Amino acid sequence: MAKPRTNAAAKPDAPKKGVAASDLQRVVTDIIRHKANASENSGLAGQATKNACERYNLDKKALGLVTGLVKADDQGKATGTLRGVIEYADKLGLFDQMDAFDDLIPTMEAIIDRVRGSETSAAGPKADDGGEPKAPPADGLGALHH
Repeated sequence: MAKPRTNAAAKPDAPKKGVAASDLQRVVTDIIRHKANASENSGLAGQATKNACERYNLDKKALGLVTGLVKADDQGKATGTLRGVIEYADKLGLFDQMDAFDDLIPTMEAIIDRVRGSETSAAGPKADDGGEPKAPPADGLGALHH
């Protein structure tokens, strides 16, 4: 069983449930801007990453991955990479190693519920045969099923 992550290095004023979307967008934009000027600003992107990880208690590899996805020229490739990371992690059993104190699955369910809610509000309720709206799969991971 995997050991749960500890927040021993977390600052007392750091958010307990992650970073706000607006702060994350600002941090990623800042990192991309510094990386674009890397030859002139050597080290600034690394320092921005380090500062963001310390301030918001972010995972450095995850921040680097999403920064790369955000700056990708082709959003389809970015989506494919994200899908691949989730699928490969599942196939390699990384989700099987979750313990009772890990909030990964509830976090994924909340994201799926938010996306489904915005799709429903944008396109109206989806129905199977003109009846009731489709119910999500019982496992709550319908967006991940193929």
